[in-house]
Amino acid sequence: MGVSFNVTLKSFIVLFSLFITVSPAHFRHRIFRDGTNDDDRWIWGYETTSNDTATSAPVTDPVPANITKNDVCQPFDPPMPDFSKTGRRISEIKCYEYIWQLRVRHERRTRATKCIFELSRSSDPNKPIAVEAIGGHDTEPGEFPHMGALGWKAATGTWVFKCGSSLISSKFVLTAGHCSQASIRDTSIADPVPKIVRLGDKNIADVYSHGVLPTDAKILKIIVHPKYSPPKKYYDIALVELEKNVRFTKFIQPACLWNNFDTSALGTEAMLTGWGVVETNGRKTSPELQEAVVDLIDSETCDRLLRPSCNRNWCGVRKEQLCAGKLEGGVDACQGDSGGPLQVQIPIPITTEGLMHYVVGVTSFGIGCALPNLPGIYTRVSSFLDWIEPIVWPQPIDSNKIFFDYVLFFNL
Repeated sequence: MGVSFNVTLKSFIVLFSLFITVSPAHFRHRIFRDGTNDDDRWIWGYETTSNDTATSAPVTDPVPANITKNDVCQPFDPPMPDFSKTGRRISEIKCYEYIWQLRVRHERRTRATKCIFELSRSSDPNKPIAVEAIGGHDTEPGEFPHMGALGWKAATGTWVFKCGSSLISSKFVLTAGHCSQASIRDTSIADPVPKIVRLGDKNIADVYSHGVLPTDAKILKIIVHPKYSPPKKYYDIALVELEKNVRFTKFIQPACLWNNFDTSALGTEAMLTGWGVVETNGRKTSPELQEAVVDLIDSETCDRLLRPSCNRNWCGVRKEQLCAGKLEGGVDACQGDSGGPLQVQIPIPITTEGLMHYVVGVTSFGIGCALPNLPGIYTRVSSFLDWIEPIVWPQPIDSNKIFFDYVLFFNL
């Protein structure tokens, strides 16, 4: 069910595939294409022209070139370009839109800061003006703003977080099918079905850890893939619909979905995030969101390594799955990380509004945890876009098409 690579996504996917090995700090200054320096316009609503030269052309309705010359104290609400294009999937269009929205939030914050300084300078021309530093990077909340924790109501009345998830729209998060319900024998929870998704948090034990309260979004319903049949380990994917749309901020914003079956354009590494077990042979979990870099491992090698563990619930890597880990051991997703993302950072210019990622896989299961030559298994997101997209981004019904289809049918 792999999705073919969309060659029309030039400035975003092609640049991403060329520059994924460059450290994030480099993207603030320059982007390389074919050995030449280029500017950042490709990610702020521009695409390369059809001959893929260094010349940039607007998608449809980009921000005017003189937009930064406007009065910084005036409202800033530029129209969003139309990112739709023949052959472009709805998930790709939404990815463009999410990046555009991040860019607008960044610009608003920057302009507001400049406005304060402009007003301060006008009242006291001799007062020195500080400027906001853009481009520094440390591990702060906002590094993985799509990360969510699925919460079960505890028997004691508090919350217990047992699975991770990824925000992919204002109304939906992506998780594993086996995270849709906990064991009925679990006495630590009052109900086997999760009730909330906690978003915008880094330390789930301390909601004030970074000075901003997280959002506990109530779950409306959980949609498990129709072919998921526990305890079998295939088609382990689910969508969680929230009761209300969440507002995007620096700490809460969606990830993009990688739409190509082939992951070679992403490089050889990906990142895991979760609040799971942090000791190979223990049960100690981390209240702090943990990240780890793992290698993407080809399915043939993975299948050869894991085939001895074949059983009635899982017996071989299928095309809807992918593998990642460290063959030397020591790094892996463990209990509590289930449902969380296997992701790669999108190399957009650094902003005040956090980072964005491609979700490549959903953490499914492993043989043990962080053991040598036993990589983890992840549900391959690109294999399920035909199922995900109509649920998360349903398209309006074309009444004219229905009418003409009806007429055509009865005139056959």
